Amino acid sequence: MKRFFIILLLLIIAAYNATVFYVDRQLQKRDYAGVYNNCHKIWAARGLYNYRAEQNTPQAMQRAFSLGAIGAEVDVHFDLKRRKFIVSHDHPKKNKDGELVYPLKNGSLLFLEDFLKEVGKDHYFWLDFKNLGAFNDEQTAIVIQRLQEITQFDNIKERLYIEGSNPLLMPKYTNAGFKTIFGIHPIRESLFASSFVINVYKLGYYFSNSTVIGMANGKYVDDPVYGKKTRESLKNIPLFLFHVPNDEKLLHELMQIDNVRVVLVGKDLSINRYNIDACGANQE
Repeated sequence: MKRFFIILLLLIIAAYNATVFYVDRQLQKRDYAGVYNNCHKIWAARGLYNYRAEQNTPQAMQRAFSLGAIGAEVDVHFDLKRRKFIVSHDHPKKNKDGELVYPLKNGSLLFLEDFLKEVGKDHYFWLDFKNLGAFNDEQTAIVIQRLQEITQFDNIKERLYIEGSNPLLMPKYTNAGFKTIFGIHPIRESLFASSFVINVYKLGYYFSNSTVIGMANGKYVDDPVYGKKTRESLKNIPLFLFHVPNDEKLLHELMQIDNVRVVLVGKDLSINRYNIDACGANQE
């Protein structure tokens, strides 16, 4: 019996390594020509806001865009009853009647279609879809249909990236013609099994047919999630990094990594770092 389990374990390890090797080879062949690849990599996280309630508002977005940001991350929820995307970072709460209550923006609900019509022209958006994984297949079809309807103007669909972490649902959005972000949350590179965790996520990205991976850099400059080994492991995948420390040396370093396509600086931090880029002229 002991010999059987040893053989089984060896077979599992061999199958795992063979799968990772196969996926790495396939990722080398992928065409990423349609993925955002501008030298202005630092986007605005929820806009450039002066106070918490101003996050994700058109005013905060316009402020960031006027200072040089090309794209922005914005948080949304889909309300199935209303069949509307509501712009909000915070999850809704239920009132005494069981109705979902969302935080207001400028005194009213902010719907994604109105948001995009006001600030969407010529800009890119990273939609952090907070409840993407909450729907079944039939409901997901409704969500996608609504998303199709509100992205038919000004070629906005081509400048939209939809983030979710469910590898079973992400292909539905990709197959519907949307660019997708497979959101992952690996552990710090210094921790045991970090390489294994990254490889598992890499397999999830490959088999989910997502466009890019979205992941945290890690809050510690000297002990990151996105360290040297992880950079090597994910070198064939376009990355959107978030929670990147506000460290000028690190930001300049990330600008020079080809597969790092988008960077969000800080966590719950509104800061203008849009002058740091990979264009050459503004490098210090």
